[in-house]
Amino acid sequence: MNTTYLRDIIDQYMQKDGLLYANWFIHSEERLKAFNQVRKGTKKIIKSIRDGSFPRDLHGSALEEVMDVIASQQEIFKGAKHAFMWKPKMRIPDIYENKTNQLAFADMLDEILHTNNEMKMLMAVETLDQKKIKGLGPAVANILYFLEPTIFCPFNTKIVEGFNYLTHSKIKLGKWSEYFKLRDGIIELNQAAGLFSKDLGAFSGFLFDIGKLNYLIKETESLDLSSYSHTQAKVDMQIETQDLKSLHYKIQYLLADIGNHIGYRAWIAANDHGRLYQGRRLGDLSLPALPKTMADLPAELKETVSLIDVIWFAKDGTPVASFEVEKSTSIMSGMNRMDDLYQINSDGMMLYIVAPNKREKEVLIQFNRPHYMYNHDLHDHIRYILFDDLIKQAEAIKTFGRDFSILAFISHFADGKLVEQNM
Repeated sequence: MNTTYLRDIIDQYMQKDGLLYANWFIHSEERLKAFNQVRKGTKKIIKSIRDGSFPRDLHGSALEEVMDVIASQQEIFKGAKHAFMWKPKMRIPDIYENKTNQLAFADMLDEILHTNNEMKMLMAVETLDQKKIKGLGPAVANILYFLEPTIFCPFNTKIVEGFNYLTHSKIKLGKWSEYFKLRDGIIELNQAAGLFSKDLGAFSGFLFDIGKLNYLIKETESLDLSSYSHTQAKVDMQIETQDLKSLHYKIQYLLADIGNHIGYRAWIAANDHGRLYQGRRLGDLSLPALPKTMADLPAELKETVSLIDVIWFAKDGTPVASFEVEKSTSIMSGMNRMDDLYQINSDGMMLYIVAPNKREKEVLIQFNRPHYMYNHDLHDHIRYILFDDLIKQAEAIKTFGRDFSILAFISHFADGKLVEQNM
């Protein structure tokens, strides 16, 4: 990146009267007042949506009050209100007739207001985007800028045109993924130049003036950007992490639910009692505390046992089966925890590793380690279950199961063969 060229054109821009930096960004009391006004107005938007008083049109709403404040902020936000005007023939933006969409909009705004975590803010936007609300695109960023000016930049046609002209990019309007690219580019350029503050409004104003042809620059220079999709990549990684966690909780839920239905009392790992699956707290399916049969264990061992993902106890408190859910973490660590429990309760207890189908080879490698292969008693009591089999057969197992032997139909030996095939 030619930072000398970038600093030069920004330095010249900052000296010119009549442009947004001089007239709006640094010499405007109205701009400073707008941050507080938009914040208060956003709280009113959230409240009106949640109490059911949000109208079926922009007119007279708290949203209109907020957009009036934003649209009054010089030329850069002149058309910001238009995106929120109800267009009946196109049914956009679809937040005036659809209560679910209204609540999703309110939830996103509420998250932005009440977290200081940048990733949580970006995920709130991504969650809204996944709702695919017709007509509710990155124009919302003009509100978000006034809530968190160092996290979100304004977004409109001229800002995008200025960015594309300056960087030879092809950012388009209308999609949050494109907005994230613009945001990444603005942050990178702003850091490289080091002349504007961290408030992204300054650089956005600079781009707007370029796009509006208020500030003319040569097109011959090229500014290569290195982290163009940084935000989207981070968001995608976070979504993948959340999906994995959700799947882990789902498997714990199914195992506990099955155990409770076939005559056992289920225990879910102590640190997961507060987790939710489909709105239900996992702890509600679990014993509130380990049975008295575990009370005399050494403190360290008791803590280890308490962290096993799921244990089925007989009514007398004897552990009958234990399960470690290994979606992505070390399979060996889960086996070791169950091994500890097995050494003190080896009278017929079964141990199960529950893993994604794609990890089956990893499970087989661990099952065939010398510690398990040559300890015949232990080897005969350890099995593995694949996620897909458990999910598909959970209801049938609950219906027909009378004890843990029902799991033979979906559990495998260390050689990969189904247990039922050897019965």
